[in-house]
Amino acid sequence: MTPRKAGCRCAARAAALLAPALAACGAGELDPGPLHGPGAAPLERPDTRDTRLEYRFDPEDAIETFASASGSFLIHFAREGRNAVPDADADATGIPDFVEEVAAIYDEVIVHYRDVLGFRPPRSDEGLSDNGGDGRFDVYLVDFTGVGDGVFRTDACAVGGKDLCIGFMTQENDYRDYDYPSTRTANRILGSHELFHAVQAAYDTEQGTVLSEGTAVWATESFDPSLEDFEGFIDGYLANTDRSLDVPMTGPVDVFSYGSALFFQFLEERYGDGTVRSLWERVEDGAGGEADPVWFEQLDPLLSSRAQTTFGEAFVEFAAWNLLTGSFADPERSYAHGDGYRGLRLEDVAAPHAGRLRVFHASAQYFRVRPGGRATMTAALAAPADDPAQADGLTLLLAARRGGAYGEIVRARDAAAGAEPVDTAGAEDLAVIVVNGLQEGASRKPTLCIGAADEVAACRASVEEGAGDAGGGGDAPPGAGQGGDEGCGCRAGPRPGGGRHALGAALLALALGRRRRRGAA
Repeated sequence: MTPRKAGCRCAARAAALLAPALAACGAGELDPGPLHGPGAAPLERPDTRDTRLEYRFDPEDAIETFASASGSFLIHFAREGRNAVPDADADATGIPDFVEEVAAIYDEVIVHYRDVLGFRPPRSDEGLSDNGGDGRFDVYLVDFTGVGDGVFRTDACAVGGKDLCIGFMTQENDYRDYDYPSTRTANRILGSHELFHAVQAAYDTEQGTVLSEGTAVWATESFDPSLEDFEGFIDGYLANTDRSLDVPMTGPVDVFSYGSALFFQFLEERYGDGTVRSLWERVEDGAGGEADPVWFEQLDPLLSSRAQTTFGEAFVEFAAWNLLTGSFADPERSYAHGDGYRGLRLEDVAAPHAGRLRVFHASAQYFRVRPGGRATMTAALAAPADDPAQADGLTLLLAARRGGAYGEIVRARDAAAGAEPVDTAGAEDLAVIVVNGLQEGASRKPTLCIGAADEVAACRASVEEGAGDAGGGGDAPPGAGQGGDEGCGCRAGPRPGGGRHALGAALLALALGRRRRRGAA
């Protein structure tokens, strides 16, 4: 392995971009090859003297260690000073209860990921010159002074082109003045999220934040649904469905990557247990004969082999499932626990509607219109006669809502020709979903026409004849901030450097503040 620095700080209340983490998990570990010899770069840990790490023990700290019951984890802590852990010792073992809790949670988490979900356990750091004392995964409990709660750092990565790395976890020592309801909740969130980054690192560390953060949030939900971090974070996706699935947000807080956990939950519920694991198996360097597979490009062959379907078809179904969340949840047609999700934000428009869109690849836009006395309604995606490709690859879905529930979600056979009229007599509103199931290419810029059949026909004729938007709408559509030349969603490539940020206070507050409980465990 070649040594690698990865010391991104846990952003304060402004930001966090979590990324692959690693852990030593005992017997049966993956061995990707020898470590690179020491000396190529100095390794640093929170207890290294004169370390440059921001979150670290103080030189005067008396550092102790405690091994988890499984022997897979080693917890480093101090009893005095600013890094002191809570001193309560209710079981009179001589070890603070907080430390024992951290160790027990990490043991519980790895059993779930390895033995229940079937993921490959990570490799130990046995060969490193500074490895915390032995090959066990090290968790250092230090004070983050309220500006973060944990960070994973990588020490080294594999020789031979494999993006496999090893490292350690630095975690908040007491959560004093944090928003968590209890230290147990905090430790279960940190342990499950960060250890899944360790699991990811046994496959590949350079897949970008959508896969790394999205599947880490999904994994926490799988480990302990009562934590409900998942429910808090997925609004980051549901509020930005017009963004390409594989394009992380820019800026200090990438709520979209965390919220994309919803897509991975969809994959697991719709296509069966093990689907997310199969995706990670496909991205390891060399898998399927590819030198460096990319997760987004592996979705189509994965779905083809697993369910004889395509990404495009799956994404259209995903868009339909997302309509049936929150107060419109329907476990027979969508997520098993969709009633605990915040739900979509549909854009309200008035019929007849004609508005120009900009629809990026792997994205969806949702509209809601009141029938206004129309017994039936339809919709179409119109494009100028000299540029019909603006509607190519797009799908239209329509559903009428009555009595607080959506009826059948109707799919237009040809989005450009328009959908079959939907019965809207007595309906409160009609939902119209525009889906781009393509995985690449320039954004599409059709005009969305909604109304009675004759209104939609007039809208289409106007656009096809080059008369513009036929009224309504505009050229500043949802998702325009995604960027990219000529409307292409710029796919974010792998970012250099090993581990990145852990759960920051801003994202944590978002999650805690938006939870809807399904009941405590």
